[in-house]
Amino acid sequence: MPSEHKSDHSENKPHPKGFHIQIDRTQYEVHDAEMTGAQLRQVPPTPISPERDLFEVVPGHPDRKIENDDVVEIRNGLRFFTAPGTINPGRSLGRS
Repeated sequence: MPSEHKSDHSENKPHPKGFHIQIDRTQYEVHDAEMTGAQLRQVPPTPISPERDLFEVVPGHPDRKIENDDVVEIRNGLRFFTAPGTINPGRSLGRS
């Protein structure tokens, strides 16, 4: 009896598309539909250091700080920026 060839539906699935996002005004392509803050920090060629905070730009609302364990639903056009985690205003100048 000849063996029947069963169609493997996984062969017909489209390949995952890339998403275009920006981090600090540089565009990157990522392929995951969800990423943690820790994964987003690894996207740039030089990963984002722990001394910097990562924020998602949310138009019309306050920017959202992304912690390492936060899960972000990725879509085209997402924008992120980094900022120093601690701001040191410098020494105060006293009057003599």
